[in-house]
Amino acid sequence: MQGLTTCPVCQGAFGRCRERATPRDASAFDCDGCGAFEISRTALVTWFEPNRHRLTALQRSALSHALRTASRGTSPLMITTDWMERFLPSARLPTPATQVANLIAHVGDVMAETGEGCFLDDVVDTPLVGAFNRTMFDALLKEVRERGLVTAVGKASVPNPRDVGVLQGTLFGLSLEGWERYEAEKRGKFAGRYGFIAMKFGDAVLDPFVETVVKPAIRDAIGFDLVDLRNVSRAGVIDNILRAQIRDAAFVLVDLTHDNAGAYWEAGYAEGLGKPVIYLCEQSKFDAAKTHFDTNHCTTVMWSAAEPAPFVEALVATARRSLNLFPDMVAAGH
Repeated sequence: MQGLTTCPVCQGAFGRCRERATPRDASAFDCDGCGAFEISRTALVTWFEPNRHRLTALQRSALSHALRTASRGTSPLMITTDWMERFLPSARLPTPATQVANLIAHVGDVMAETGEGCFLDDVVDTPLVGAFNRTMFDALLKEVRERGLVTAVGKASVPNPRDVGVLQGTLFGLSLEGWERYEAEKRGKFAGRYGFIAMKFGDAVLDPFVETVVKPAIRDAIGFDLVDLRNVSRAGVIDNILRAQIRDAAFVLVDLTHDNAGAYWEAGYAEGLGKPVIYLCEQSKFDAAKTHFDTNHCTTVMWSAAEPAPFVEALVATARRSLNLFPDMVAAGH
C-alpha cells in the first residue's frame, strides 16, 4: 500500500511522492520526478531528516538526476550513508551541452519506440535531462527549439499522472539535424566533461587509491571529473546506465590489477566506441604476471600506493596526450 508523502530528495519540486513498503531496513519511495528509490534508515536520519537542510539545492537536483537515471534500471537504487559520502564530493548537474544531448536522446528514444511525437512533462523530464529546475528545463527546451534540433509535430492531451483530468501540451519530434545528433550520440561521438573508471570494487588498497589519488589528479590537472559506477548506480541497475556512462565519457580508465572480467568488458565496449582508453595496473602485479595478452601491449600506467607521485605524473601526461590537451589549454579552460 502506498501513501502520499513529500519526497525527501526533491522536497516536492518534481511532483508527488508515494512511500511504499519494503522488506529491507529502509524507506522506499516512488517520486514522479526522482523515480523509484530506497533510503537506508541511517541515511534517512543523517541526510534527509526534515528541517536539517544538510543538502544544497544543487546537490538535491544532482541527486534527483542520478535517481531518475538509475530508476530506468531493473531495481531501485538504495541510498546509504556510504553512497552519499561518495556521491556528494562530485555532486553536480550535467553541463548544458550534456543536458541538450539528454533531451535529444529522450525525444528520439520515444519516437523510435512509438513512432509518435514525444509529450514533454517538465515535472518528470527536468530531472531526467539534468536541469536544475523546471524553469531551467523550459529555457533549455526553448533554446533547443530555436536551434532547430527539436520541433513541434502536433498537440496532445494525456492523462494527468499526478491528478485527475488531462495534461494538454505539444508533441515534439527531432528535425533532420536533431536525428543526426541523436545517431551520433548513440555511437558515442559526443562526450561529456568527465572520465569513467572501470575497476574492481571493494579492494582495501585500490578503493582509497582511486578516491584520494586518481580522481583528484585528473580533476586538478585537466579539469575533468572521474566517475565510477558507484557514483551513479548499484548492482541490479547497471546495464543501460553502464553503457550510457561509457558512451558519454570523454575517456575511460581501466584498472586491470585484479583481472576483473567486467573491467575488460568495459574496456572493449569503450574501444569499440572509439573512446580513448588508458589502462592501469598495480606495479608488482604487472611485473609478476602482466595483464591479458590482448592488452599487455597497450599503454599501461603502473601505480604503487606507496609511491603515488610517479604514477600521477605519468597518468596526467598520458591523459593529456589521449585528449590532445596541453597545460596552457587546460589552464585557459579549453
